[in-house]
Amino acid sequence: MDLSIIIVNWNTRDMLRACLSSLQAATEGLTTEILVVDNASSDGSTAMMVEEFPQVLLIESGGNLGFSRANNLAIGQAGGDGILLLNPDTVCPPLSLVRLFRFMNGRENVGAVGPRLVDGDGRPTITGGYFPRLRYHWFGFLDPRRLWLRGSLSRHIVFIPERNEASRKVEYVMGACFLIRRSAFEKIGGLDERFFMYFEETDWCFRARRAELDIWYCAETEITHLEGKAAEKAGRFSIEQFQKSYRLFIAKHYGRRTVWGFRLAQFAEYGMKALLRRLAPGDRVRNRALAENFALRAALQLRSRIEPTPPS
Repeated sequence: MDLSIIIVNWNTRDMLRACLSSLQAATEGLTTEILVVDNASSDGSTAMMVEEFPQVLLIESGGNLGFSRANNLAIGQAGGDGILLLNPDTVCPPLSLVRLFRFMNGRENVGAVGPRLVDGDGRPTITGGYFPRLRYHWFGFLDPRRLWLRGSLSRHIVFIPERNEASRKVEYVMGACFLIRRSAFEKIGGLDERFFMYFEETDWCFRARRAELDIWYCAETEITHLEGKAAEKAGRFSIEQFQKSYRLFIAKHYGRRTVWGFRLAQFAEYGMKALLRRLAPGDRVRNRALAENFALRAALQLRSRIEPTPPS
């Protein structure tokens, strides 16, 4: 079998329907299987899949296992040469996954590959990035509006590709559409289940690169990612979980003592951004919402432990 497509769903019925509906044309000519792990959704997702997509292998987890654990549950049953982890808030254009699969097969030593991600309006959005570095937060504190932090320096924080940008190796690609070669999975192992959500793909790519495998951005195809739509359903939990996973990544790969430095730098960065947003002219509602978001991120740095409760 060529490709196993794995989707983890939690209360995203309508987005999941659009995602699943796009897959037949996206994989035309490939032998595929689709596995959906449902994390105890209450919105009728499972009934929809049974009625409208009987060819999909539905795995009911029995609870909200999070992203990593749920994906690992399906990976253990997947038989494809390529294992694609796909978010339910994505839509795959015709032949897009064929091109991604062929790109992977055309290169040796590939650990994982990701396509260009675009938003609902077709504009390139965050597709990958660079592993966390302390200086990035101090850059955000010193230049919160990116008035002078531009060009290649800015692009070494997050990666939003230009449309004419060629395929190339990167440090990590986004887990929204994350294609792993089976041999790489067998070498590196699955996702670290301590990452309930966020940074699981970053961690996997870090381990793959340490094992001298390549991570590729593929410019030959693109996927629509309605970024954050699924996470929005989790609200404050999403922000807290991001910070918990961030600390876990830092402690795991850089050492526990470095976490304090990252917390201090984030407190400075997000505190400054919150203040500037409150003082900014223009759209008061938007500025207030952003200020509250940044203030929460800053406040979380004052907590020695973050233990968010997953939504049920």
